[in-house]
Amino acid sequence: MKINRVAHIAVAAEHLESAQAVFGGLLSLPVLKEDRFPSGTRMAMYEAGNLHVEVLHNPSPESLPGAFVQARGSGYFHICLEVDDLAAALAELAAKGVRVHPRSPRQGAAGHPVAFLDPDTTGGLLLELAQSAHADEQHLPNPA
Repeated sequence: MKINRVAHIAVAAEHLESAQAVFGGLLSLPVLKEDRFPSGTRMAMYEAGNLHVEVLHNPSPESLPGAFVQARGSGYFHICLEVDDLAAALAELAAKGVRVHPRSPRQGAAGHPVAFLDPDTTGGLLLELAQSAHADEQHLPNPA
């Protein structure tokens, strides 16, 4: 598996507006996209050079960001790594004992397939893998 780059760093925020004031106001980062996912999670994506910062907010403890904030407070939530072939990367990691989060793979905020790795199999770290926008395969891979 080849990691192309860190695509984004995600922050789980107890209050979306406070995080927006930091990234958009204090740091003057341009907003690339704002969205609300079917889960109810609100997202704001900021451009920071060749890296994006994704701010996530969902007050529900049933959501991944909500559970994170409830347990730890606002903070760095996950790192998204871009790969050329998501299906092959997931197969390689499955062979090493890594599990995919039950709600993955799926379409990510950028419209490309993504998968979250189960933190129980990655030393407690939540990692997201995203299919490169330049990859030939543009469909969701089968879950590993």
